[in-house]
Amino acid sequence: MYKHILIPTDGSALSTEGVVNALNLARALGAQVTILTVEEPFHVFAMGAAQVAHNLNEYQDQIRAQAERLLSAAASQAREAGVPCETLRATHEDPYQAIIDAARERHCDLIAMASHGRRGMAAVVLGSQTQKVLAHSTTPVLVYRKKG
Repeated sequence: MYKHILIPTDGSALSTEGVVNALNLARALGAQVTILTVEEPFHVFAMGAAQVAHNLNEYQDQIRAQAERLLSAAASQAREAGVPCETLRATHEDPYQAIIDAARERHCDLIAMASHGRRGMAAVVLGSQTQKVLAHSTTPVLVYRKKG
């Protein structure tokens, strides 16, 4: 069946539940996983060069630390579940494209993701990134939605 599952996460509550469910699926199938988090690039508007450099470094440090905490926690959950796991950080303007690219580059045969995360107002049915992955991915996508 599925041998390599990509699990994108942004650290939101629903995304974290999605990781747990995807790891349970991977364990049941004997599959390995790659857990991915996508960082958005730093946006520069009207700032002086010194302020941009300082803000960029501060932003990158905070985003890197947040991603490392998130991936470390997910990798720990995978170890506890007995699921072989790799972690991956990506930076991309369009998170959905980074998810699709990672699935292709890592030869994943399933993407398992939450229906929505923390970006903007949560959509009623599906988040915009999930919708875009569903619309553009050639890799099958399993969407986790909270019951109720």
